[in-house]
Amino acid sequence: MDLKKTALITAGLSGASYLAYQAISDQLIERIFTKRQEKRVVETKYLEWLSSSNAIEVKVKSFDGLKLSAYNIRNHEDDRYIIMLHGVYSDKSDMYGRAMEFDKLGYNLLLVDQRGAGDSEGEWCTYGVKESQDLQIWINYLCQKYEDVKICLYGVSMGAAAVMMSTAYELPDQVKCLIEDCGYSSLRDEVAHVIKKDYKIYFPYPILKMLEKKMIERFGMRFDDVCPKLCLENNEIPILFIHGEKDEFVPHEMSVILYNHNKGIKKYYSVPDAGHKDACIDPKYYENLDGFIRCYM
Repeated sequence: MDLKKTALITAGLSGASYLAYQAISDQLIERIFTKRQEKRVVETKYLEWLSSSNAIEVKVKSFDGLKLSAYNIRNHEDDRYIIMLHGVYSDKSDMYGRAMEFDKLGYNLLLVDQRGAGDSEGEWCTYGVKESQDLQIWINYLCQKYEDVKICLYGVSMGAAAVMMSTAYELPDQVKCLIEDCGYSSLRDEVAHVIKKDYKIYFPYPILKMLEKKMIERFGMRFDDVCPKLCLENNEIPILFIHGEKDEFVPHEMSVILYNHNKGIKKYYSVPDAGHKDACIDPKYYENLDGFIRCYM
């Protein structure tokens, strides 16, 4: 085969690859950022617990003008609170089961609908960028309402990312500890994992570059804006890292990366048979979390 023909074939393949990568990046921008809440049936026992609780709906305004909603569930006289943040494609109802268990342990709760979810306004999530800023508003709400409040920040998946990224801000002394459950080390790492797993493309960087260009144009954000592992490098608040070892959506290895980046007080807890968001299947899950929280609250 002569050089000219070889060059034409190579150019054709490159063009085909480019179009294929563009198509995948288009799919990913819609898949990742479009508002899409999964419909779920909430078990009756959780609804009964909520209706019997001393729960009020709270509304605040975000830094960029969105109305955000949460339930303040105050079933106990003391001022120990857990702020609970759900993951992507979800809302606060996804946290009812966990909240009920924390209530049994004696904690008051702030169950947050993150932007673009549940009763909060917004058309898309930002995987922790703006959610971590919203979290500052919820922290301030509790600090202003309860003089002696002690706060644990607890997040699952994207909620965990928001908790970790909040450490880039100067958190008040009332925030005593953090718990992240199955959070990702960075959005770039997570999307690269999805491309490899779902599209069987093991060199994802051209697609990541195309996708980031679309992110900048549509949302004004880059991959480097969503990097919990870097936010943890100066964290001094005690933090518990949790992950299921069979998590195929956010790989278990990411929790090790996060743990190693955190320079302050930290504890690591993995659950061998758990998938994504399933570490709570461990019978000792709440016992372990309660033991950690009580060390600092």
